[in-house]
Amino acid sequence: MKSSVIIKGNKYGFQIVLNPTLPFEELLREVGNKFKESTHFFDLNKPIAVSFTGRELTSGEQNLLVDTISENSGLNISCVIDGAKVYETQFAKVLNEIREEEKKEKKQQEAESFPENRIAKNGQFYRGTLRSGQKIEVDGSIVILGDINPGAQIVAGGNVVVLGCLKGTVHAGYPEDNSAFVAALMMEPMQIQIGSYIARSPDQRVKNTKKNAKKKNRQELLAKLAFVENDSIFIETITRSLIAKSVLVNEYKGEQR
Repeated sequence: MKSSVIIKGNKYGFQIVLNPTLPFEELLREVGNKFKESTHFFDLNKPIAVSFTGRELTSGEQNLLVDTISENSGLNISCVIDGAKVYETQFAKVLNEIREEEKKEKKQQEAESFPENRIAKNGQFYRGTLRSGQKIEVDGSIVILGDINPGAQIVAGGNVVVLGCLKGTVHAGYPEDNSAFVAALMMEPMQIQIGSYIARSPDQRVKNTKKNAKKKNRQELLAKLAFVENDSIFIETITRSLIAKSVLVNEYKGEQR
């Protein structure tokens, strides 16, 4: 006996061939059963397109079919393509348009939740250059995706990591967590404070001769880490051994609390 409902799938969705003479109520039940039995074959996470062929449908009947399929399978039907002949290229075109719109909406939502020059809702990231007179205060650690210009200030309850040039003022471990650290791709701060310890940049500038300029450029390429040890703030080039040492020290201090 020929099936009243035939499902033809492709990577973009389904073409559903319907019996032209079967009463619609029976056809509706047949469609529901067919999709319910096949649920384990479907990818429920991506939007799909469907097309009905084999019989003429009113818009109301088409909506009932879509609802029945969704209820019995959990499929995310994003659109229905009309027409007796539906090719895979048509599915692809429609689905690609839908997915492009979804991507645009997602990007817009991400931009609104994490705009430039704003702190993310969880207080962990800042994207953009922090200019003179600007100040960021967070309870925990923070990663700066940009530069900290002279006159700008960061105050964090935890660690501070600057993926750029640090030329402003930073206080990590506020108010008295001496186990915190400050890391930067270019470390040229006006002042660093870690917990209760403070270190200021010397006023004397290196004369910009060609030799000194080359030396300075080489140094700027090396990321630095500032940390407290023996009641002083040290700034050293980041190495694996230094990171391991810092981790061990922090773990030890955590156990002592």
